[in-house]
Amino acid sequence: MDMGKKLYAAFAITLALVLGSFGCARKPEPKRELNLLVWVGYEERAMIEPFEKKFNVKVNHKTFVGGDQMFALFTQSKGTYDVVVVDPEYIEKLYAAGRLAELNRGDYNFNDYFEPFQKFPLSWINGKLYAVLVRFGSNGLVYNKKYLTEKDVKSYKILWDKKVKGKIGIWDWYLPSMGVLSRAMGNGEPYKISDKQFSALKKRLMELRPQVAAIHPKPPEMLAALANEQTWIVPAGGEWVAAILQQQGKPIDWTVPDEGGVMWVETLVIANDAPHPEIAKMYIQWMQTPEAQALLTQREAYNSNVPNKKAYELLTEQQKNTLKVHNEEEALALIRKLSVRRLPINQPETVWQDVWQDFKAK
Repeated sequence: MDMGKKLYAAFAITLALVLGSFGCARKPEPKRELNLLVWVGYEERAMIEPFEKKFNVKVNHKTFVGGDQMFALFTQSKGTYDVVVVDPEYIEKLYAAGRLAELNRGDYNFNDYFEPFQKFPLSWINGKLYAVLVRFGSNGLVYNKKYLTEKDVKSYKILWDKKVKGKIGIWDWYLPSMGVLSRAMGNGEPYKISDKQFSALKKRLMELRPQVAAIHPKPPEMLAALANEQTWIVPAGGEWVAAILQQQGKPIDWTVPDEGGVMWVETLVIANDAPHPEIAKMYIQWMQTPEAQALLTQREAYNSNVPNKKAYELLTEQQKNTLKVHNEEEALALIRKLSVRRLPINQPETVWQDVWQDFKAK
């Protein structure tokens, strides 16, 4: 090969290497992944896409309805999930099962949270943080304004009134329903009651059964019954039920009666065998921001209040009307009327569950 051909070959090789390197540099960075186990609503595209785009992450998800289903899926998995949505009554059970990673308090920003949520007690075990609260709502009464007035629903006593006989809907989950009935009987800590108080609660629950039109296995059935006026009132309902039906133009509202209500809470935990722990931390940090918190209030599955006070600055007036929180004062007033939902304390969980099964069987 003469000198010219050698120079040409060397030039061609060099050019190919340069172009190859240049081409590689322009390839987009491969997406990282995050695996979620979540209540319905968290998987909606409007909730996931902002995080995916901001952090170049592909989010995979599996949904559940009900804490018992979550507990079974999570405890039976191994190296599958990064972040799990956990109702606080299950935090201690998951800790005992060895499924939770300890969180560094300094990694998470609680400064903009309403004061009662800045150190939410059930998120901490032995002085260590295991869960970050991102959402809360009310279990009180949901009712049809066409048939019931604000005065009617000021007390849970309306549930035993002949006016609503055959018009009560019940969600088939013992914790919220028995919790609000415990509040109705004057128990400030509805899940921490004596055996005598529990016997009285059981009696009152059974007295409610003739009033009940239907026991709904899942929230969609409960919503449909309210929408078509099969039922007029649902104990343990709240903004999460009313908001959806209001958007459909239905005359549905919610309230926390004078006796008080129960607070449901959703927290985020990181599995102790999470495949992507750093991305899991990023996700929880994102979910604490005002932007993500505002998105969380308005999910298609169900609406809710949130702990970050700055999120409300991003909501419309109508959205705040539905949540009945326009400012910090109203948020704190609502929080004070609610007792946090948790597992029974003085009786085995199975005892409460057995009573609930008896109630359904009547």
